[in-house]
Amino acid sequence: MTPSSLAEAPTPGGALFAPAFAAESTRLDVDAGPALTAEVRSSQDGTVHVLTVTNITPEAQEVLPEALLPAGEGPLLFLGGASTTDERDGTLVALLRPHGFVRLGRALAPSQELTA
Repeated sequence: MTPSSLAEAPTPGGALFAPAFAAESTRLDVDAGPALTAEVRSSQDGTVHVLTVTNITPEAQEVLPEALLPAGEGPLLFLGGASTTDERDGTLVALLRPHGFVRLGRALAPSQELTA
């Protein structure tokens, strides 16, 4: 996915990603390195995933967000935060400002559901 693909993907209303924050959703801390905290919230049925990565340092940081999300074919959508994106060797790179964060989401078609 290229940065332009991320920017051009129409972001649906928040209702699509609400199941990732419901009481029955799951929350998993993921290792994004020593300068970052990251969590993935997933809907109970596994079709909606939201990644939040926070830079906990006073320096700018880079993260490869797709590596932190469950695999899937759905587009990666920008849901909020303070970052810019770039592409390096065909891979999306999020550039986080000091103490900034980025929130990205992916909604999968039922045929792409992952079993844990």
